[in-house]
Amino acid sequence: MKQSKKRTNEEAETTDPATSSRSGDASRTGRPAYQLARPVFFVGFMVAGKTSTARRLARTCGVASVDLDTFIERREGKTINQIFAEIGEDGFRAMETDVLRDFSQRDPLLISCGGGVVLRPENREILKSSGFVVYLKVTADQAFARVGDVSSRPLFRDLDTARKTIEGRLPMYEEVADVMVDTVGKNIPAVAREVRQALEREGVLWQQK
Repeated sequence: MKQSKKRTNEEAETTDPATSSRSGDASRTGRPAYQLARPVFFVGFMVAGKTSTARRLARTCGVASVDLDTFIERREGKTINQIFAEIGEDGFRAMETDVLRDFSQRDPLLISCGGGVVLRPENREILKSSGFVVYLKVTADQAFARVGDVSSRPLFRDLDTARKTIEGRLPMYEEVADVMVDTVGKNIPAVAREVRQALEREGVLWQQK
């Protein structure tokens, strides 16, 4: 494997691959569109920048992206917090697995996963067998500084909890990762550029002729 703020409105949006154009900004600016060889999954702790990075790549490369948490919220008409309160974490994780499996079988796109997607063995198997996995690394201190209102994060209440959670998930993130990108001290354009270079290097993303 290679080492290569607070949740924003941009992160909360989703480019629906079933309804949106795959050309995005690429066609509007005359830049050549890209093509994906297989799905690209973004994993990592919350506020690592998974959704913002995927959306940046989607716009600049002319490919589709989806945020799994946002997709679930829109489909269910409820927030993740509400889903947790009603059916518990186990119920949410089962729902997450179904959605992950569904998108892994569609045409290749950029898929932003929730921070806890790696907790279920079946999810890790889907990630490893179905596509290319990008692990965006963030420290607990930086995550806590970015997260802002923790009330919207059912599993994130304080810095000590964040440190323990990241430590517990780290082996699982590393298990599924095809490439790891450190996000500390980098803005989204820089992270997206590093990810794109890795995808091109690995033959997962290329420009259409």
